[in-house]
Amino acid sequence: MSSTTRADSLCYRRSGSADAETVFDLVTASVSRLTPAPYPPQVVASWMAGRSPADYLADCSNGEIWIAEAGGRPVGFSHGVPGEIKRLFVAAGDTGRGAGAGLMQRALEDALPNGSGHVRIEATLNAVPFYAKWGFSETGRGVFPGRDPNLPQIDVVILERTF
Repeated sequence: MSSTTRADSLCYRRSGSADAETVFDLVTASVSRLTPAPYPPQVVASWMAGRSPADYLADCSNGEIWIAEAGGRPVGFSHGVPGEIKRLFVAAGDTGRGAGAGLMQRALEDALPNGSGHVRIEATLNAVPFYAKWGFSETGRGVFPGRDPNLPQIDVVILERTF
């Protein structure tokens, strides 16, 4: 399943199994460069501990993830499922080019298959202003689930909006 559209020299396409490593690399690079301001160094250093490209393989293979490319180079990705935006990352050097907005639009389409409804996001602290621009409001706080209890917790903000 591959759907491609172009806007402002950016290309958006559905993922395939070969994209699992790309998604992993985008998360790793984004975390290391965009999260140090709101998170302590020990959290950032441990963020990807125990994670691998295999963690993204099923979602990529199912075509659930949107990949944004500029000049054939991956610059970000998003993942929306009914009622939730699970992930949206843009490479630090590629922010401000519109990739985040394009990825958000696609994730929202996947999160709202009927065009309306309620959408939830567990956002990193640094991403809250981005989602607020899309009308999402904080409804709670939490921690990133599924981490080894010996690792520092990753605080998240729960955001929601009804469309």
